Amino acid sequence: MDAGLALMAEGGGRRPRVADIVAAAGLSNDAFYRCFGGKDALVEAIVARGARAVVGYVRHRIARAAGEGPEAQLRAGLAAVVRQASDAELALQTRAVLANATGAAPHAGHVNVALVDALAALFAQPAAELGAGDPLRAARTAAGAVVAALQYWLFTEEVPGAAEVEHLVGFLLAGVRAPDPRR
Repeated sequence: MDAGLALMAEGGGRRPRVADIVAAAGLSNDAFYRCFGGKDALVEAIVARGARAVVGYVRHRIARAAGEGPEAQLRAGLAAVVRQASDAELALQTRAVLANATGAAPHAGHVNVALVDALAALFAQPAAELGAGDPLRAARTAAGAVVAALQYWLFTEEVPGAAEVEHLVGFLLAGVRAPDPRR
């Protein structure tokens, strides 16, 4: 996976051939195909690993803000997601993997849903403490919106500045606090 990610990032998102990946990893084709059903399975595994890393980082940032209250926790979590577009190396790697996953890896969209669901689970408690009428729904909406903003910034290669991040976070916090329209 590391060799595949490195080749994707070096190639500006071009899809490396399996032969290039196995050569860079120092493996045989047989070893590659024992681990992965093909290149799409490798891309899906890299996407899933990246999603787990994002969730782990968000969890860490929320935990660090635990003593500062639910707004600080949610702010920290949302900003941690956006960091993927703000950090040049992370953005390069994430863009390369997303370019390889778009349309090519049939289950990569499932990873995106799993990412939003995992983030929503992390955001639900602070959302509840902020008074969200339906904390999980509010958390899922905030998670989906921050992932969509991240993807926008990655695909446009824009680096969000502090003002853009603050606008997004403030907007999402206001949405979390909005009354539940079903009540």
